[in-house]
Order: sequence, then C-alpha cells, then structure tokens
Amino acid sequence: MLLVALWSASAAVAAEPLLVPGRMGYNALPALRNVDPVVGNRTELELSATAQLAGLGAQDAAGTPYVRLTVPFREVAALELDGTPFELFRTSAATGERIGARVRSGASPGDLRAGARFLVLEERGKRPALGLRLVVKSTSGKDRGARRFTNAPGYVFDVLAGKDLAAAGPVRLRALAKLGFLAWQVADGRQDDALDYGATLRAAFASGVALSGEWRGYAGWRGDDRPMVLGLTADVPAGSRVLLRASADRGLTSDAPPLDVRLGVVLFLDAPMARDRAAGQADPRLASGARPRRQPGPR
Repeated sequence: MLLVALWSASAAVAAEPLLVPGRMGYNALPALRNVDPVVGNRTELELSATAQLAGLGAQDAAGTPYVRLTVPFREVAALELDGTPFELFRTSAATGERIGARVRSGASPGDLRAGARFLVLEERGKRPALGLRLVVKSTSGKDRGARRFTNAPGYVFDVLAGKDLAAAGPVRLRALAKLGFLAWQVADGRQDDALDYGATLRAAFASGVALSGEWRGYAGWRGDDRPMVLGLTADVPAGSRVLLRASADRGLTSDAPPLDVRLGVVLFLDAPMARDRAAGQADPRLASGARPRRQPGPR
C-alpha cells in the first residue's frame, strides 16, 4: 500500500504542468524591464497599479499593486527591491483547463525580487556605459493551485549597456540594451534556463517629459517559456521630486500577457553616500539642462 501511495503521489507531481510562463498567471514569471547601467545619485520609490487582460471584456484578467525601491551608493552600485505584494485575478474556464488551475478567481500573495546593479564602465566617446544586474526572486507567491505564482526560486544575471545617440535641439536620444541568463525552478529537482534580452530607445525632451519604446523577453527550452513584449512608457515630471509614469505593453507571443497597463508615480529622495548632496538640488532627469556625468534617464 505504501508503494502504491508513493507511486500515485509521484504520478500526480509528474502530471502537474511545468511552472513556465505560458501555463501560469500573468505575473508569475514576467520579462523584467530594461534598465540603465548608469546608477545615478537619488533614491527612487515607485508606486503603481497594474492591470493585465486578454482584451476588453475578456474573462482572463489580473490586477496588482507594484512597488519598486532603488537605493544608489556613490553612483556605482544600487540595491533594488521590487515586486507585486498580491494579485487579484479572474480566469476563464478554457484558460483554467489549459493551464491546470484548480481555482479560477480570487486573491493571491505575490512575489518579491531583490537585486543589485553595478556600473562597470562609464560612457566615454563611442563606448557605451556597461553594467551588471543580478536579481533573485523570492518564494513568497504561494498559490500554485490557481497557477498564479510559482512558490519556487529563480534568478537573473544581465549585462547592461547604455549610450547617448544624439541630441537634436530639445530632444535627446538614449539607447539601452541587456543580454543575460535567467533560470528558475519548474518542478521538484528541475529547472528551466533562458536567454534574457531587451532593448530600449528613449527620447527625453527639454521639458523633462520622456517617451520610451521597449522590447524585452526571454527564451527558454522547455516549451511555453518564450514571452516577448513590446511596450511604450511616458514619464511626466510633477515637480522636482515627483514623476508621473504611464506604460502599456503588448505581448508578442502567447506566453506573455496580451495587454499590460501600468499607472503610477516615482518619488525621488536623497541617496545615502551620494557624491553630490547639495540641498534642494533638482533631479537631473526632470531638468532641461545638460545631463550631468553618470546620471541616467528615467528608469
């Protein structure tokens, strides 16, 4: 009887779909946004509300708060924390059957991520700024029965690049790129490995407004693990310490959320161990003057 019970449990585990983005909730394994290797000198706190849906009137939908904290140290390194504390979701019968979800609606605790970003080489002449980013995913997301989060570890290691391309009158263009390695646990004793990639073109105006077009995703090898996203972000300053942010992403593959909309604010604070601590200094990203040395555009 014991052997039969063990065999049945093993068979049940083997029959459970793998923890890959195409068979999970919209926020389980997202493609991380591109970032600038230039760290900057101010702490950033982003507070946003995010909604993902398959289309207007669709039954597949999710909503989450999003929180990000970036704390730079001497403009060469930054500690980064971000995540979705919880998710409200609704899943259609067809989608629930396809991904193996036993719960079709409700609320689920989400995942948190912790990481660090390092500036390795400053931008100089034709050479872009180069940096590194390491991100580790927590196991705080527990709702495996609803297929919303993985309750499993994961990590990302990216090489980052950033380069000012041109300045045409009041407009400054900057390009960002990333290429790296992503790995996460898909079942007991099994993991998926993926190539993480992305590119961004940002246009910053003298008024402080910035528009960014972004392409990002990753490509694994187990199947249903190749999300690709095309997005647009608008940043509008609302004072020297507040930035209003709106973004919309369109999934280019079936493994990514079809539509993702985010609205929020970014608050700028003085960073510990900053090189320049002048009181009342406006954030360079919100000013119309020339960009100071080693200061990135809005993330």
